Amino acid sequence: MDLQDLFLQFIERYHRILLEADRKEKGPTGFPDITITQYFYLQAVQRQDRITLTELASVVGVSKPSATAVITRLINDGFIIRTQSPVDQRRFHLSLSKKGREIFVHKQRAYREFISRLESCTTHKEQEILEKAFRIMIESPLQDDPEK
Repeated sequence: MDLQDLFLQFIERYHRILLEADRKEKGPTGFPDITITQYFYLQAVQRQDRITLTELASVVGVSKPSATAVITRLINDGFIIRTQSPVDQRRFHLSLSKKGREIFVHKQRAYREFISRLESCTTHKEQEILEKAFRIMIESPLQDDPEK
């Protein structure tokens, strides 16, 4: 089995475990599920409260229209609050609502559950290998866009 097949199997397994962890968490929150993309947007807003849409698009690495589409959905779902700048009325700042903070924490728990399950069924040596593989993926000079 080649690396591509193994990676696809990993992604499928990861997805199934996250769905299971989501189901466990969904009962207490009652919130609709969010996509991994929406999670990354919430994470960016959480890290830099009162971020503008232009700044967010830059941080996430997408065009402003793409960011607008995702943020509009998150605003409509009640996860993001958009407020006008008191200094410059042409600017709007984004921040997490109470519901947004709750779903963000919920998703973090689901991701941590995945890692906990992975740790519980692997040896220390295997965990070191996984850590090394994760670092290679994170730190490698791979471009996000293969066309560049």
